[in-house]
Amino acid sequence: MKISPDESALLARGGRPTLGDLLDRLKFSPTRGSITLNGARMLMTRATFGSDLRDQLVRRYGEHEAMILMLRLGYLSGREDAEFILQSWPELDPGDAFTAGTRLHMVTGTVRVETISNDFDFDADRFSGDFFWHDSVEAGEYHRRHGRALAPVCWVQTGYAAGYASPFFRKLVLFKETSCSAMGHKACRVVGKTVDDWGRDDPFVQLFLNEVLPTGGDMASAVRSGGRGAGRGDALDLDDLVIRPVRDRLDLVLRSGVPALVTGPAGAGCRAAARWLHRQRFRRGAFSIVHARSDELGERLTALRQQGAQGQSSEAYVAISAIEELPTERQWTLLNLISRDQGPPPQVIALSDMSPAQITGDGRLLPELAYALNVLPVALPPLSERAADLPELARVVLSSAPALRDAPRARLTEAATDRIARLDLPGNLPQLRTLLQRAALLATDPKAIDAPDIEAALAVDTARAPGRERTDPWILLAPAFANGTLTLDQLNETLVRGALEANGGNVAATARLLGLTRPQLAYRLRAATDKGTTAAGDPPR
Repeated sequence: MKISPDESALLARGGRPTLGDLLDRLKFSPTRGSITLNGARMLMTRATFGSDLRDQLVRRYGEHEAMILMLRLGYLSGREDAEFILQSWPELDPGDAFTAGTRLHMVTGTVRVETISNDFDFDADRFSGDFFWHDSVEAGEYHRRHGRALAPVCWVQTGYAAGYASPFFRKLVLFKETSCSAMGHKACRVVGKTVDDWGRDDPFVQLFLNEVLPTGGDMASAVRSGGRGAGRGDALDLDDLVIRPVRDRLDLVLRSGVPALVTGPAGAGCRAAARWLHRQRFRRGAFSIVHARSDELGERLTALRQQGAQGQSSEAYVAISAIEELPTERQWTLLNLISRDQGPPPQVIALSDMSPAQITGDGRLLPELAYALNVLPVALPPLSERAADLPELARVVLSSAPALRDAPRARLTEAATDRIARLDLPGNLPQLRTLLQRAALLATDPKAIDAPDIEAALAVDTARAPGRERTDPWILLAPAFANGTLTLDQLNETLVRGALEANGGNVAATARLLGLTRPQLAYRLRAATDKGTTAAGDPPR
């Protein structure tokens, strides 16, 4: 590769990886027909390819849809490059890793970047940047083909900048092209800020959030090594928001390598915590959770045991729901995987809606396994204990939910978020998601969900269903209390006796059924025995 003498001095400037570092790791193998940058396959194509793609998309789908697709492709490319830099230089200073995106842009021949200002603070999620793009390949090819543009045309590069920068923060970073050489300006100029600084009502912000960003698993990035897992942009970063109360504990679990026991009531975010742990350790790859009694888990444990024997477990994991229901033979297999001496153990993530204390005291898990899982338990709180987070959770849940057919994506008014902050949501996140989707369908203004729309959505749940009078427990029992033939103690004793008989006298099973601890149930049984009200027959076990 030939470099002019006056440019060679530039190769060592800036943070690492410098342009020289990148070029040193660029390899061309003529015999294999491959170009690699630190092992990652690269392509050298004519600059006209991007222009051909753009023109074909415009002809096929129109200019707006073409812009959306090109922005999205750029965003994905930028995000992948951020991951590539951090994996290739794992000891890199975060600031150097962040600014390396400009050097990658240059070494690939896309554009020459001149920094006007670049102010960032990862801990405070603060960013503002101003850059010149000289000799932009997008702008140059557009101008050559179509003449002077009427609007900025560097769609892929703008998306790339957002994709590269956003994973370093817990907020989405967006860039706007304020001038473009295709329009006759001397250079392209781009300004970058977080979505909060741009303002969520900004038209470009709305376009990016609602149309450009990939959804669901496509958004996972979380590239900051050993850091805060900045993830997928503020608008869709639901997992990061859900795990906020337990983030420090999850970081500690991740760094220590111990098994993760994640507990919490249904819908509180256990699955989100498991996904976050997997994403932080492996960066990419499909993630799934298997039930403790499923056939798939047996196959997964067998495969992990074989991988461990071959020394291939460093990239292995297993996430198990309802861990307390794990059959005994699988418990031994899992315990052996966790405690083996040779090679790193797989990442084990155990999920349960029981508390850590209940899991160790329940008796269904082997004591050795129960305590091995309980080194650093992570207990997610219900939404009833996160009232301050509800407005933000609601906005993120709404923005990440699938768009309703033939309807614009609605936003929450301030009055609606105030009402949501006062909600009681025993169903946690699933209930919140359903409520918001229902409110969007019932909203008077399809573009905005207001407080009355939230009330209308709540009314669907609170409306009395036909026939409830015949099944409501109080309606059935009220006459017996009124005439003195039934007392609360008698009702409790009847329920305990019925549950005990239904479980064949098994005290542990009866306690689980009634939501009691075994000591609590034993106390009730002793009290009933003292009163002479327990059923005759075999003593409970």
